[in-house]
Parts: sequence; structure tokens; C-alpha cells
Amino acid sequence: MTQEPMVIIFGSYLMITMMLSLQAYRGLRTFLFGIALPEEVLNDPSIRAIRRNYALLTSGFAVVIGWACLLWLRHQPARGLLILTTSILLLMFASSFAVWLSRMSVLRLKTARGWQVDVETKRTASLKLSRMHSPVLRTWWYSANAAVMALCIFFAIARWDTIPQLLILGNFHFNKSVWTVFMLNSVQALNITVFVCCNLLISRARTSLDPQDREGSLQKQLKLKKIHSLLAWGASLLMVVFYGVAQAIALYGWRGNLLFLSGMALCTLLFVALIGVILYIRIKGMDQLRDVPSLEERHWKWLGLFYVNPEDPALMIPNNHGFGWAINMANPRSKIIAAAIIAVPIIETILVFPLFNK
Repeated sequence: MTQEPMVIIFGSYLMITMMLSLQAYRGLRTFLFGIALPEEVLNDPSIRAIRRNYALLTSGFAVVIGWACLLWLRHQPARGLLILTTSILLLMFASSFAVWLSRMSVLRLKTARGWQVDVETKRTASLKLSRMHSPVLRTWWYSANAAVMALCIFFAIARWDTIPQLLILGNFHFNKSVWTVFMLNSVQALNITVFVCCNLLISRARTSLDPQDREGSLQKQLKLKKIHSLLAWGASLLMVVFYGVAQAIALYGWRGNLLFLSGMALCTLLFVALIGVILYIRIKGMDQLRDVPSLEERHWKWLGLFYVNPEDPALMIPNNHGFGWAINMANPRSKIIAAAIIAVPIIETILVFPLFNK
């Protein structure tokens, strides 16, 4: 395997490692691994030690898994994509194990110290907002993404006769056909559809108001939705452009390291944008917004990762990790969303299978 794919593989692995290792320091300060804590104990040395130990344990797992996969990659360099996928899955499993250990430590500490958290019953929320608030970007913003896809399709049709019979993309070779020529356009269309749906879900997520600062919390919620909506649109546009570049490389014989450079640019921009947004909402305190129903510890199941509250009518609620939203798994519509989340990577795999099968 050449140096360029190695850089992409381990760069992606490092980014995911950083996100997983630092999750104990993100989100609600009074909600640690799904366990509610009183505000006055947040600086307790034992609580800080649990956060630190989680980060160290996850990082240690990442080093061991990364080293093992590096040895595998040296013996089977052609299986780079499989090795990257395996390493990420193993890292997520290891992170879940670290979360479980940390969660047990928090529970034992909370029981031993007798810490109690008063559950508030006063709830103020808006399930729908009027159009004048514009909580997210309008759907027409995605017309720019669609225009990029349309241009890719137009040039492929206009230059059909000049497209070679053997198409080359990186280490993969495949024969020219209608499906292989426009395959990445199908991925672009799926990408746009997914992000449009995400934008709609953000707009319909519950807007919770702090009973003691209704207007201030409303404005923060609207701003938080706008930031996430803009991030989703930008990510979609970057990915559509990347797929367009990959298609042009395959169809028009562009050579050099353009595929590597565009892939690295995509990963770097997405990572920097994600970190920037997380830091911004952390500095502005928008990751500490109160959502009374979702602050009840008993509703967070499976290591505090999933919100299950049949008494809550909302489908989407603020995530206790301080970024994005969580699905109320007790809501009947959540099954549709969960099925779509599982279906998207399967559909993308089916779409690009002709490429990897050659």
C-alpha cells in the first residue's frame, strides 16, 4: 500500500479516537455517562478522576487496536478499507466498555456519597415554532448541492463518447457502463436526501425553555439549531463535491494525487468544522441548555446512550453529550428513523458494489 492511503486510514482513525476519548468532557456537566449529578460536586476530585480515567483508558485501547491493525495492514496492504472499518468497530466496542466501567464508578460514588438530585416537574417546551423564527436553513439551500450533482451528470452525458472503456479510480478498475458512469451520482443523490431529512428533523426537534429564562433559552435553542443546520448543509456540499471529483478522476483520466488531496481536504474540513462547532457551543454554554424531561436519569438506557420515555411526546430531544439531538426511542416514529440510519450505509454499499467488485 502506498503512503497516501496509509495517511487517510490513520488520519481517520486518529480523528475518531480523539472524538471518543474526549466525550466525557462534552455535554451537560451535571450528566456524566447517563448519571445525573448535583452541580456542587462537579469539581469533586473523584468525578474529575473518572473523566480522566475514561479518556486514558479509551486512548490506551486505541493505541493497542491501532498497532494490531497496523501489523495486519503491513501483511495485507490491499485490505486497507476492511482494516480501517474493523479498527473503528473495535474502537467503538472498546469505548463502550470504557463507558460501562466509568458509569459503574459514577454509580458507586453517587451511592457511597449519598448524592441526591432533585427532579424538576415544571416543564416548558415548544414542539413547533412559527416560521418567523427560521430555526434551520430552508430546503432550497440544498439546490446548490443538487446543482453540483446536475453539473456532474451533464458533463458525463456531454462527454460520453470520450469516456474510456476501462475506468480507473485509485486501485480499482471497472468497465464502462451506464451504471458505473453514473454510480457516484446516485451516491450524491442519496447524500442530499439524507441531509435534507436531517435538516427537517432538526427543525422539528423540541425547543425546551428554561422556566427562569424563557426568552434567553429560546434564542440559544434557535441559534443551536441554526448552527447544526448550517453544519449539515456544509458537510453535504463538501461530500457531493468530493464524489464529483472522484467521478471526474474515473471518467476523464485525471491522474496524480488529486483523489488523495481531495479526500484529505474533505476529512480535514469536516473535522475542523466539527471541532469548531463543539468548541463554540461549549464556550457559549449552548451545550448546557435545560430540557427537564431528558434530565431524568431513569429515561437514559443502555449505558446512558439512548433516551426512552413513553411519556414524552417529542421525537427529538437535546443530546446529553451536548452536541446534536437524541431520538426518543419510545416514540413510534423512532423505528422509522432507526431503520433509515441502518439502511443508508447498506444502500451506499449496494450502489458502489460494482466498483469494489472489480
